Amino acid sequence: MPAQPAIRGFMSRMILEAARSLPADKKQRVFALVPQQVIALIDATPRLGWVPLEENMKLSGALHQVLGNPGFRQFFSSLSERMLTYPLLQSFFDGAVRLFGLTPQALLKWTTYAWEQAFRDCGKIRYQPHREAMNHGRVTMVLEGFPPAQLRTGTFIESLAGTFDMYLRRVSKKGWVEIHDADKDKGLVAYEISWE
Repeated sequence: MPAQPAIRGFMSRMILEAARSLPADKKQRVFALVPQQVIALIDATPRLGWVPLEENMKLSGALHQVLGNPGFRQFFSSLSERMLTYPLLQSFFDGAVRLFGLTPQALLKWTTYAWEQAFRDCGKIRYQPHREAMNHGRVTMVLEGFPPAQLRTGTFIESLAGTFDMYLRRVSKKGWVEIHDADKDKGLVAYEISWE
């Protein structure tokens, strides 16, 4: 049986834990939309195991629906900061900082390597610099080959934008993350990230 698109168990569990920490009214609305078998699957998956992306997106989709675009993006921005502390990603992150320094460029370059550790059969991310300097810059990050069915709702698009927002905050840069181009049917999204 061929592998199916999936996300690491620890990432799904961190999303679930963050959902459980929402204020009571929002938490109740989110969990009313998520099938109980999805919660059980995420809870039972080992941290380095794999949760089918389609199942994970039922939880993320419920969060997106309840929180709306700005709220969901902020939720994922905060969550992404906590994900950087997970040992598997932390070692990659520390390596990127040693090689490239603690800059937006370092974090964005790091994403291309971390993606392979966090996702299976979900395409890839490419880093395309346009202007690189210590104090300002502009980069395009291109997600390609992502499962189109999971991209069409916009949920994953916003969650990844939230992660890029966190990168800028992490290095104390004022910046912008814009969804520059998206072809959901081809599993393609381009983000333009700039900072000063």
